Amino acid sequence: MVHGMAGKIHVLSSELIDRIAAGEVVERPASALKELLENSLDAGARSIECQLEDGGRTLIRVSDDGEGMSREDLELSVVRHATSKLKEPADLDAIRSLGFRGEALASLAAVSRLRMVSRRREDDTGWELTCEGGERSRLREIGAAPGTLVEVADLFFNTPARRKFLRSAATELSNAQAWMVRLALMAPGVRLALRHGKRLLLDAPVAADFAQRVAVVLGREVFEHLHPFSGRDGDYAVSGMIGDPDLVRTSPRDVYVFVNGRFVRDRVLQHAALAGYRSLLPPGRYPVVVARLELPPEQVDVNVHPQKLEVRFAEGDRVHRLLSGSVAQALAGSPWLSRGRSYVLRRSEPAGGPPAAAAAVSEVREEVQRYLSLAERSRGAPLPRSLEKAGPPAAAPLAPAEPGRETDLGRFLGALWQTYLVFEDGEELVLVDQHALHERITFERLRTQARAGGVLAQRLLLPLEVEPNAALMASFAEHERRLFELGFEAAPFGERVLRITAAPAGIDPLAARAVFVEVLGELADLGQTAAWEEARDGILARLACHASVRAGQTLSLSEVNALLAEMRRTDFASRCPHGRPVLTRLSRSEVEKWFLRR
Repeated sequence: MVHGMAGKIHVLSSELIDRIAAGEVVERPASALKELLENSLDAGARSIECQLEDGGRTLIRVSDDGEGMSREDLELSVVRHATSKLKEPADLDAIRSLGFRGEALASLAAVSRLRMVSRRREDDTGWELTCEGGERSRLREIGAAPGTLVEVADLFFNTPARRKFLRSAATELSNAQAWMVRLALMAPGVRLALRHGKRLLLDAPVAADFAQRVAVVLGREVFEHLHPFSGRDGDYAVSGMIGDPDLVRTSPRDVYVFVNGRFVRDRVLQHAALAGYRSLLPPGRYPVVVARLELPPEQVDVNVHPQKLEVRFAEGDRVHRLLSGSVAQALAGSPWLSRGRSYVLRRSEPAGGPPAAAAAVSEVREEVQRYLSLAERSRGAPLPRSLEKAGPPAAAPLAPAEPGRETDLGRFLGALWQTYLVFEDGEELVLVDQHALHERITFERLRTQARAGGVLAQRLLLPLEVEPNAALMASFAEHERRLFELGFEAAPFGERVLRITAAPAGIDPLAARAVFVEVLGELADLGQTAAWEEARDGILARLACHASVRAGQTLSLSEVNALLAEMRRTDFASRCPHGRPVLTRLSRSEVEKWFLRR
């Protein structure tokens, strides 16, 4: 080994360190804008003005009426890891401010032409600081209004490799606008304005309450489809607004979650918000959610990433349960059906419903037991029974429902294509998908049974035999207990055959073998890491589909009323378990527009 020669390892220059750090904190104009806005909020600003040029690529200007900085503080603000938010290591365990790392301004000073003007209210004059590409800052006294102004010009002018990755002005502006929306929702007590060139893109005045700010920022058309929700678990609390299941997006971009006043991107929280909508949304669709979580600062770690977008919770499962449970509870009453004159079938309503349905009350009560026949006709004759002797359901066909009779949804007009039940409710036309409604009712019943210990099973008089492949046979060995919970009882019969001795009550025995194989396949795909409760709901939705009245089946008036009576007692009754709508309303004015009467 040769000694005395210069080594390869050396300490990086401060300029290079600053540029590397800037790459972690400032990715694009939007992230620079976000850092400046958070500084303004931490400074107690009540009004913040933002100006962008060229999507923020050539200029980002943020001015506020916050507490301002002294000469000494202004000079230190562009020094890495200089901050007023932390003083000792223990402060990291209970962070209450948005910023705390002391990196943002230093990073911007390293990769832009930075100018800052600041004045405290108690001072007669302010101070101006300029810094270009990390060079030594220049400071001079200047007349200024109380508060702070920051200009970031020519972002990444001295790091061409980073600058070439910036997108078009329109794309960068869109990203910046997204951050303005998040910050505006985060701070309803602060006026926020955003201009691009001469265009005013956002003007959010100080709001009297959170709902008012949501209406201004997201727009009235969206706000009309939002509903408040809240929940609490000891010193953990959540509140906010959730959208109708019909108000969907193709990505989770409009799922806004704030933790102690900080916008975060957290997979646990996003999953919790979506879990509250479970079985209400079709695949690949996402809701609009604005959720605000409040918990003790020491219970959440925000010092995870330089951009402070990720967090860790001391009790992640508790947070997940609180958020998902609160969203689900608020959605259970289908609040989106309560607009205008629409009658809402709520569980809390008296059994008689509105006056228009009073005449049907006694009939519903007398015929509620006949609801069993509705389910029976959709699934076959009761078990146990001999499958060899099984034929079509023995029940005699029922006459079509009588039009003109009053129901809980208004005057029953008939069934369209023996699939969509049609009602006249005052000035509205109501259409109900009979299969989707019965599917939701059946699903909720199965889910209640599963949570209570297992789906109600009916024993087969004549066992069914199935010969699965090796993968499905292995799935059976692994998930036999879960199959039992779902209402199936089976056992190996030889090396390659499974004998099914019981199936979920309500499943047509002629279809039980095929359903069993389907469920076995889904369990095989489950693996060891997927959440069983979520996967179970998907399987129960499949079982509910098999056990529900089909499109094209004729229902009697008593069966229609029995369905509506069950609807009143069922959570999430406005959507089938696959997320499709159960009911829709058309106003008289909408119908008249079709015929050019308006």
